[in-house]
Amino acid sequence: MKSWIILLLMILISFAVKAKDYPVSDHYDGKIFFNPTQNQLHSAWELIKWQMTAEDNLWPDHIPNKVYPLPVRSSENRAIATFIGHATFLLQLKDLNVLTDPMFSERASPFKFIGPKRTREPGVKMEELPKIDVVIISHNHYDHLDLASLNALDEKFHPLFLVPLGNEQLLKEAGIQNVREMDWWEEHIIREHKITFTPAQHWSARGLFDKCETLWGSYFIQSPDFKTYFAGDTGLSSHLANIRLRLGAPDLSLLPIGAYDPQYFMKINHMTPEEAFTAHKDLNSTFSIGMHFGTFPFTDEKIQDPVERLKKLDPAVFITLDQGESKTF
Repeated sequence: MKSWIILLLMILISFAVKAKDYPVSDHYDGKIFFNPTQNQLHSAWELIKWQMTAEDNLWPDHIPNKVYPLPVRSSENRAIATFIGHATFLLQLKDLNVLTDPMFSERASPFKFIGPKRTREPGVKMEELPKIDVVIISHNHYDHLDLASLNALDEKFHPLFLVPLGNEQLLKEAGIQNVREMDWWEEHIIREHKITFTPAQHWSARGLFDKCETLWGSYFIQSPDFKTYFAGDTGLSSHLANIRLRLGAPDLSLLPIGAYDPQYFMKINHMTPEEAFTAHKDLNSTFSIGMHFGTFPFTDEKIQDPVERLKKLDPAVFITLDQGESKTF
């Protein structure tokens, strides 16, 4: 039984940040955000029941990282993607360095002493990063929006932070001012790159009483000669094909492949490796890299399962990288 999550549920009452009002839309009813397609949310008590009956997933306490050199982008390369861990990638595009859902803290938690603890260290240390121009945040769960990491990045690089609706206040209260919040299909242009905030099928909360009061989503980055899609955290749904229809097929997609067991609890909001491969095909992506696995022992699958299941599909077009490993395009 993962007793830490029960304690977190009991004390995460004061960490909610109330969202301001937004226009009613196909994913906002005036009070909360929702998924236009499938929309399944579990109660805190259902979560406790699962945690109390879950078997030990036998994750190791710690796995040491290999050391990989960080490539420097040249004019011959269209892009470089480096897997730092969980949902954190360094994307080195033409004259633009982007960091996705930066998570460098030891725990995915508002507390330093309790909460899910990482099994793998970040594959690239904060001090090893090149200058970061843009940070993109998919949603406000603690493993994707880590304020300690964001504050450190703001102090070191002062990048632009792009966040979903409702999260600007959270960052500004933490002292981060260069923030823009976005609704689905909104665009932000920086230099020659167009970044579009696109849908995802997920949910949000940082406490017991702010469920779905902030938006969640994914990002599509259109560079001069390269298109990148960052899925954030999502279940499999029709939004992926819709993104392809509206924005074109990405050259590279970063897709989650872990945190899927038990299926009865996770299916709507997380993808299995096989579902991620379907997402790859729905996007008509040229190449995809898996993420959201092997760092935090959130769910019931064993640490090696997502990678082993993905390898059985098509490793020519959909792979995983080791922490700190890069892929050049």
